Amino acid sequence: MVNTARFKPQQAMWVSTTRYISYDDRHGFQQSREIICTDLTFRKTAGISTGDYIEDGGKLYPISRENQEALIAALVRLRNPEMLLIYIIALTTGMRIQSILNLRFHCIRQDVGSQEDENRNALYAITIGGLTNVGAKGGKEQNVLMPAWLHYRLTIYLNSQRYKDRAMKSPISNIYDQYLFLTRTGNPYYVAEEDSELFGYSNERGSAIRQFAARILQELVKANQAFKYQFHDLRATFGMNLIEDNMKLIDKGDMSQPQLLDLVRRRLNHSSVDVSMRYLRFRSDHPLVANAQSEFESHLEGVITTEMRRHEGIRS
Repeated sequence: MVNTARFKPQQAMWVSTTRYISYDDRHGFQQSREIICTDLTFRKTAGISTGDYIEDGGKLYPISRENQEALIAALVRLRNPEMLLIYIIALTTGMRIQSILNLRFHCIRQDVGSQEDENRNALYAITIGGLTNVGAKGGKEQNVLMPAWLHYRLTIYLNSQRYKDRAMKSPISNIYDQYLFLTRTGNPYYVAEEDSELFGYSNERGSAIRQFAARILQELVKANQAFKYQFHDLRATFGMNLIEDNMKLIDKGDMSQPQLLDLVRRRLNHSSVDVSMRYLRFRSDHPLVANAQSEFESHLEGVITTEMRRHEGIRS
């Protein structure tokens, strides 16, 4: 419009500058070319979801109930208590891998969740991020809720000889600041930034979890139950299980959709309810992704109880 003299703005539409860029021509010789740049900026728009995934800090693909059960069964067969507990924490809290692997001894309530506890299904908060020594996305302080029965099972693990042997090899002397999950050499699976020097300036960021995932896939293939997943998908899986469990309350009129959205936002620590809304939209498109979380948690508790007893029996 300016070139055809139909439009004559009173202010400059942009500021132009001349720059030179270097490139190799088809003969391999370096050349330079003059280009005109402006101060115009264009906001990059987010990709539109196809409905096959949930956008929550990345593209997350909730795992179906059938595949969740196959995944847990594969973990049981592989007989690695740490990995089994790590996966179950993810499925019952929605925590990200950094936070799970940064959990410390002091995070676990040692006085709740036993068979005699009437409130063994109650939820107890774990504070992560902020000034704590448990990492969280963006470093912001947030509370994550964990079932009392899982606190109890983790307490049993923390008092096992297996854990004590590993903790003895760790340079952390204060047991309350000790990592919940340690390798056989006493190193954490994910070294917090403040502990880098203590562990020889290690930049370990959960590589063992990714390596073990390959073993899980092999186990799934053996059972003809193979499916693709990433550990971060467990977060979306927890969110969908949570929604599915509480949809019963909505159907009965005991909970409204805004209340369910707020519940999802708080449990997953979403900064915006818009992110939580993506879970409800996904659920409407994929109604058979999950059943009741409470029923599944009962199954998970049974798995942990059996495996921990079996493992301690082997040691004795």
